[in-house]
Amino acid sequence: MASAKEGKLALIIFAVAIFFSYAHPYHIHPYRTFYHDLIICLGLLSAMAFFVIRPSSVSESEFESTSGFAPASRTAVRLRFPALLALPGGIILLILLQVALGMITPASFVALPILYLLLFALAMVFGSSLALEQSRLDMAVTAIALASLLAASLSLVFQHIQILGLDATPVVMYIAKDPHIPMRPYANVAQPNQLALLYFFALAGLWHFYRTRTFSGFSSIAIAALLLWGAVLTQSRIGWILVPLFFAYTAGKLGASKRKGTPVIIAMLALVILYAVLTFCLPQISQAIGFSGGSVADHVGGRSERTGLWQTAWQLAAQHPWLGVGWFGFGPGQVSVGADFTSSTYAEHAHNLPLNLAAELGWPATILIMGGLCWWFYQTCIRYGKATDKAAVKSAAENHAKSTALQFCTLSLFAVGVHSMVEFPLWYAFVLIPVGVLMGMVHQLRWPAAGTVVRPGIVLAGFAIGCILLAAVTLDYQRVVTGFKSIRDVSSGFESKEKFLQKPAFTLFPQFFEYFKLTRIKPREGMSAEEITYIETWAPRFGFVHILNIEAEVYTLNGQPKKAARSMQTLQRLHPIPYPEYYDYWKAKGKEDPRYQTVFETMPARDAP
Repeated sequence: MASAKEGKLALIIFAVAIFFSYAHPYHIHPYRTFYHDLIICLGLLSAMAFFVIRPSSVSESEFESTSGFAPASRTAVRLRFPALLALPGGIILLILLQVALGMITPASFVALPILYLLLFALAMVFGSSLALEQSRLDMAVTAIALASLLAASLSLVFQHIQILGLDATPVVMYIAKDPHIPMRPYANVAQPNQLALLYFFALAGLWHFYRTRTFSGFSSIAIAALLLWGAVLTQSRIGWILVPLFFAYTAGKLGASKRKGTPVIIAMLALVILYAVLTFCLPQISQAIGFSGGSVADHVGGRSERTGLWQTAWQLAAQHPWLGVGWFGFGPGQVSVGADFTSSTYAEHAHNLPLNLAAELGWPATILIMGGLCWWFYQTCIRYGKATDKAAVKSAAENHAKSTALQFCTLSLFAVGVHSMVEFPLWYAFVLIPVGVLMGMVHQLRWPAAGTVVRPGIVLAGFAIGCILLAAVTLDYQRVVTGFKSIRDVSSGFESKEKFLQKPAFTLFPQFFEYFKLTRIKPREGMSAEEITYIETWAPRFGFVHILNIEAEVYTLNGQPKKAARSMQTLQRLHPIPYPEYYDYWKAKGKEDPRYQTVFETMPARDAP
């Protein structure tokens, strides 16, 4: 095992990566979290490399006395490869099967998902290996909890900078204030629901620091109140479930320890009431502060975009029950059936983890994955957690440390589990990888093992290969970013640099170069069958409003009015807000061209819901 110094350095690197994956302000189109993900990926690889380093000053006698292994194993390290690896491994095999069956084309689509799943597996190994020793488990939980708490605290400051309408770029993302449009300040996370998830990770970390007596009860209550205020500002509905769930779980843990926890429970209940009051009174509070905040009634009674997404996912899973539509196929699948449902929004995932898996992998795999995860969670966090709490009451500090570590992991997994029912947070590496580390730690606690001897050189070689791969992916992605900049230059009246829009011989992002080609297609009469087929092939991959409109115009001008009508129906269902603009466009075109008029007469009303 690595020395204490290297172990601490590895955890510091990983914690810093977690912090900056949430705190840095650059979200670059088209994958706006690409550099957030890159930071945590590099953090994991670097942490793993430092974790296996052993200082050369260790003598053979010291090695034998501390490790129990023969001198021949001096350069080896012990890593734990948990049975949990079957989860990412099984998904990878299923994705490769979909590629082999021709369900995913081109095959390069799967390179990035497989890379993420491999890193997820590595995170599980890292977490399990950290938990081989109690001291490193304590350090790991403290490091991850502190990183989450610091990132959330900084995000709270950034939220208030955004509320005040201050321009603090490039340090803080800027949001223009409009007193008539509800604002959901998202700090540098750039997605309110993801920011809310960070706040609940931070609350889990705060509970850990309270239970280890790092923070006093008073300071813990004060910090918790601030974090809950930040969660209220995001206006994310996951808090409606997680706040009472966190209260029930933590109050139960106070009772299990037989401490005189009544004052603490009363204080936590006051926090729950405070959260409810702030949530209901946000419109009035926000008006007094100087911005517009949404009300509970708006969130409950407004148009539910997720309902449409879930209906779509269910339909896709029903049409393709065994293997799904293919990994990352929800977006094109939604375009194919979107016209058959009520208005929603275009999305690349179903905003619900089980339904997204069902749509893309099929029901058998989904039932196996979700059933297995639920069983694993019950065995580790619930059943074993209760046993650990009882042991902690009766005996040593080691049992108490295990109990507090397990409670932090359980709260964090509660948070990501609830969030996964309304979002797809595990799509992002900066959520997926820390969760993988936590899962690995919990697995080792529940089913302890001695680990497997691995020579550091193998791990360090993997680190070098991983860094090279991430550098190659980043350079490849930068070509895509440059292409989008060139497209924007054209829309701004500048000359396009054609070389940036041409698909290279090899790329992991071929779809974006096809998108560049789609945007330059001008609908006209007499288009060849090959051109129309090309549009039919790639337009569903980008169910954006302008792409669907191009598709409809191509159909209209080439004698396929029924297909054009369905495209416009899909456009209205997936983009109800900008639809009136396109309604007016088709109305005007219909007065000039009877072909447009034929399609226009079948289109939904301008104010269709």
